[in-house]
Amino acid sequence: MNRSGIMPANINQETVDMSLDAHAKMNFSDKKVFLSDSGGFRAQPKVSFPGPVKSMVMCLALGAAAGVGAQTSMQTSTPTGTQFSLTPYIWLPTINSKINYPVSSLPNGGAGGPSGQGPDGSVDSEIGPNDYLSKLNFALMLNGEVRRGPWSATVDYIGVKATGLGSRVNSFNPFNRPNIPVSNSVNTSTTSTIKTTLWTLTAGYELIANDRMRLDGFAGARFGNLNSTVDWSLSAQITLPNSDRVFARQGSASTSRNFADGIVGVRGNYRLDQQWSIPYYVDVGAGPSQTTWQAMLGASYRFGWGDVIVAYRHLSMRNDENTALTQFELSGPMVGATFRF
Repeated sequence: MNRSGIMPANINQETVDMSLDAHAKMNFSDKKVFLSDSGGFRAQPKVSFPGPVKSMVMCLALGAAAGVGAQTSMQTSTPTGTQFSLTPYIWLPTINSKINYPVSSLPNGGAGGPSGQGPDGSVDSEIGPNDYLSKLNFALMLNGEVRRGPWSATVDYIGVKATGLGSRVNSFNPFNRPNIPVSNSVNTSTTSTIKTTLWTLTAGYELIANDRMRLDGFAGARFGNLNSTVDWSLSAQITLPNSDRVFARQGSASTSRNFADGIVGVRGNYRLDQQWSIPYYVDVGAGPSQTTWQAMLGASYRFGWGDVIVAYRHLSMRNDENTALTQFELSGPMVGATFRF
């Protein structure tokens, strides 16, 4: 390196032939070419390049600059390849249901209507997560996702069967009569059986994507089947006001309902750092005589193989009062692991 901070490099006297459009020939004599610390170069004495050579050098320089720009853009844009993820999870919800049933299913004449034509009534029952866990006969909960560019598709499956669930009757509502609350002290041995299959299918498009946040909008459907049975045993029968009819000490009510609802919503996550993020999900929908909505908010930690998520989730389905199952709600914590491939 000389005093001016330029590194000399000797090039032996030779001729370099380059096949260009004009088959140009570029001759280097026994001269010195200097390479500066900044990465540029200059030749001394001046070397003259034919026109085609200058064009080639400019193309190479522009191509290199474009490559660097494309690489920087890819670091912050949505991946273009197809990505898959599978999340098995455990959801521990409190189950709230409200069942309408004909009075003829009640013993001892039921809840009092016209003679021989008992009206409908409703039983409001509740099941806690502890009893739910101990009485499970079957449970499978899975969520899958496939992404390609800004597009995504998801499927969520919940299959649960539980028998002998410890529960309680909160109230009895006879037709055309005031609601009759049932205190906890009256409930002696009330159990429930729940069998449900829930599917949620969605197709989404990425609306926001940057280093911190991803937000997808989606549309889809939720469908499935709900079967619920309540067997109650009370410490005393309840006489209806201004009537000689009673709500019997023991009885059973059950219902089954198929449903299909269209839904729309948003989902995504907000990154706190390289490991921690906040996943979120909200949907609303409706179908024949039914409204439904679902929300989830949690915290996720990323490992090399995937993510672990802890969240709180609520799912609600409500029907007209005249339908068999007027209310079915699941609400509680969930934990899962996401595997990406």
